[in-house]
Amino acid sequence: MTTGGGGDGFALIRTYLEGLAELPRSTALRTTVVFGPQMSLPDREGLLQEFGYLADVSFMDFEADLAKRYAAADVVVSLAGYNTVCELLSFAHRAILVPRAEPVQEQLIRARLLAARGYFDLIEPRDLKPNILIARVLSALKPTPTVVPPLDLDGLPRVVQRTAALLEQEVA
Repeated sequence: MTTGGGGDGFALIRTYLEGLAELPRSTALRTTVVFGPQMSLPDREGLLQEFGYLADVSFMDFEADLAKRYAAADVVVSLAGYNTVCELLSFAHRAILVPRAEPVQEQLIRARLLAARGYFDLIEPRDLKPNILIARVLSALKPTPTVVPPLDLDGLPRVVQRTAALLEQEVA
């Protein structure tokens, strides 16, 4: 579970941990929560004080290489920041996106488009509740026969090819 820099991730992390705490203790979900370097110290300390008793949860302030964490995870719960989404797509990884909707809707638009194409699950910000989030996590952990078409991530080489082609037309 990560919220990028963490500056606005408190509500998502708290909601996830509330849902996790409501599960029967026989349902163990090994979880790593990465607060992010911009999460305030009072928010971090509050979450640790309230949920630090959860034995199956590891808390980290920062992770320099989140891509390795994504690759090792069965499912990722995250905001829908550009870099996070690109890394998750590159791993073709299961994720539940809970995008930020304010002050701009960039994350919300991105998450809706990718969810509509089957790449990620989406929880609309207004629907974020502990029971809904944990139900989606449990569902995402079940094997699924759904095959999502691979996303073409080769845009940069095509930009180079197209630019070269355009430059050749100009010269000719």
